[in-house]
Amino acid sequence: MTSPTTPAIPADSCSLMTDENLPGTAARETLWVLLEHPGGWGRDILDGTVFGADLSAALKEKMAQVGARLLLIRQSGREGQKVKDAGARRRAFLAVTGGRDFSPARLYSFEVTGAEDLLSLPLETPGNIPGAVVSRETLTLVCTHSKRDRCCAVRGRPIASFVSEQLADGSVWECSHTGGHRFAPVAISLPTGYTYGRLNFEQALTLAQEAQKGQVALEGLRGRSSHSPIEQVAEVAIRTLLADAGEHPGPGDLTPDEVTATEPDLHTARVTHRDGRSWVATARRTELPPRPASCGKDDAPAFSWEVVSLHPGTAA
Repeated sequence: MTSPTTPAIPADSCSLMTDENLPGTAARETLWVLLEHPGGWGRDILDGTVFGADLSAALKEKMAQVGARLLLIRQSGREGQKVKDAGARRRAFLAVTGGRDFSPARLYSFEVTGAEDLLSLPLETPGNIPGAVVSRETLTLVCTHSKRDRCCAVRGRPIASFVSEQLADGSVWECSHTGGHRFAPVAISLPTGYTYGRLNFEQALTLAQEAQKGQVALEGLRGRSSHSPIEQVAEVAIRTLLADAGEHPGPGDLTPDEVTATEPDLHTARVTHRDGRSWVATARRTELPPRPASCGKDDAPAFSWEVVSLHPGTAA
């Protein structure tokens, strides 16, 4: 297997800085709604460019009501750019990330004729969506949202194409903005919500393959979207610790809970294994030199999480 050549990146790209640690940077979402939508996506999928002002406003309200994040997805390459005929059925998914109190992640698959169908569906109770089935699929979504940030397109599209060709099972999709252009190429594994950044071709393929086997790849791991930043940091730290000892817990084997900080910049989280073991991680949120969070943006404050202690036991 030969990986494609990494594309040239413009010198002013937001994703070239690598001093911000990845753990603790995943977007926080517990419910993801995915809608197949080939073609262009506009700068923001709900800014009126894609669906018009009225439908976009209604979709925003619907997602807010059910506590969900809408992503548009498409197959990689030319196939993903082919606009479907009006009324053609489209694939849709709803991912419940789980991860709290060992709750399982679930993926529901169904079909719609368009985005307007989402308005009348009981997304908060996916088992009641007409025609929805619990899917055994594990999806790998790679952000390629060029109008939102060029880094995601330049770095994400080759990754999505490569992994899609290697797996050839329809489980890899290009997706709209997930958060974190500065970490491009970025990907998210659903239904678990494990989020990744700064991926190369081999790492992206590995995360997709490991997810299909019920495992969690560690290279490029930013955290799980169902967890707070400090919980993400703690879980990644524990997974790394266990991996060094030859142990690789699955997505449902660890659950974190945040503990009140004892100092303004110090935060603590406890991570509990299904078998009863627990660990406590304390991390400091440190300030970094300002930088743009997205290509073309002005400099903004930046921070990074640094683990300062990690030990077995319970927090006081």
